[in-house]
Amino acid sequence: MATQLLEIQPGARNVVSEAAQGWLRLMPLSVEQYHRMIDEGILEEDTRVELLDGMLVPKDRGDVGGDPMVTGEEHAYVVNQLANLALRLGRRRIHVQTQQPIVIPEDGEPEPDAAIVLRPISTLGKPHSRDASCVIEVAGTSLHRDRTTKLRHYARGGIPQYIMINLADRSAEEYLRPDAQAAIYGERIIHSINAVLELHLAADERLSVALAELFPGPR
Repeated sequence: MATQLLEIQPGARNVVSEAAQGWLRLMPLSVEQYHRMIDEGILEEDTRVELLDGMLVPKDRGDVGGDPMVTGEEHAYVVNQLANLALRLGRRRIHVQTQQPIVIPEDGEPEPDAAIVLRPISTLGKPHSRDASCVIEVAGTSLHRDRTTKLRHYARGGIPQYIMINLADRSAEEYLRPDAQAAIYGERIIHSINAVLELHLAADERLSVALAELFPGPR
């Protein structure tokens, strides 16, 4: 795997001394190395980081204008509403998981705010991107990351549908037709607050969700 280079901006606070500012050579982690660090206790499993592009990145679950390191109230509300979708799936051989990892070979293990996973909830082991039909991110302070880095990972993993819920303007961005090699989605649809989302399940099955029902009352 190629070495990644990270440019350290002048004045940035980091673990490198001011005299060493410039280019810092970083060795990205593979998913296998990341799992080994957890298994050996180097990283706690509940550490607030996720693996993106081989780098350990702090999880960002803040509300618009809030602290990225603090889970925002509106963010938490929407995630809880997404978790409740499990009640509508019944005893299917699929389930909804929230804020749990999805393995994307070779260097990614994001933890989307929600995912529809095409296997029974009793299945052991972390699901891979091939097991997910839909992933959802709730974007407040994480808006830029969700539109770029997260999108690239989900497309590279071949996940058929990626939905980003935008807390700032109470809309949703739906991405379809992933190109795994190019790590992009071929189609983007913007949904207003009054839209009904059609979440992908198995094959041609869909789960209809009114976007407005995911949000708390008027601000």
